[in-house]
Amino acid sequence: MQGFKDKMSKILKQKNITNLIILLLLVIMFYLVVSYFTGVNNITKSEKTNLEKVSKEDMNSNSQEDSEVLSYQEKQEKDLEKILGKINGVGSVDVVINFQSSEVKVPAVDNSSQKSTTEETDSEGGTRVNSQETDGDKIVMSNSSNGSEPVILKTEKPEVLGVMVVAEGAEDSKIKYEITKAISSLYNISVDKVNVLAMKK
Repeated sequence: MQGFKDKMSKILKQKNITNLIILLLLVIMFYLVVSYFTGVNNITKSEKTNLEKVSKEDMNSNSQEDSEVLSYQEKQEKDLEKILGKINGVGSVDVVINFQSSEVKVPAVDNSSQKSTTEETDSEGGTRVNSQETDGDKIVMSNSSNGSEPVILKTEKPEVLGVMVVAEGAEDSKIKYEITKAISSLYNISVDKVNVLAMKK
């Protein structure tokens, strides 16, 4: 450190302009290095709070979508188990349904379009017609106690990718066929997407 001070005092004693420029550059570089190392880890408290808030919102929206898919899936599985259990020759039933995605909610959209035409005549007697068309779509919102929410026209159910059934009595090929046909008709899927297995005794 003492050697640095000695060199600086020598440079300051010399009246050479290049030495002053070098000194100025050294000071700037020193300042940049110090500010870089002290500023990298100093994220402000508000930035940390914002990052945490955004990540929590992402996690909440993902978990909400997952829970909606699971609740719909669980309901469909329980309903199917109940119905299949009523088929003659079928005992206990376990069902697993594989869906492609979650429900898709289609909002109401207000379509507005405007068309305006203007005709201009210039000083030489020529005419010019200008036409302008604007289209705009806006989601229709309704006010509720939870705030403003979009008006939902319809909810499209998720596509069924496959169904697996484990049932008592499915070792009988006729019962196996009836279960497969019932599921195929109910979910409008091909029979190759339905797998029916006999439950072990």
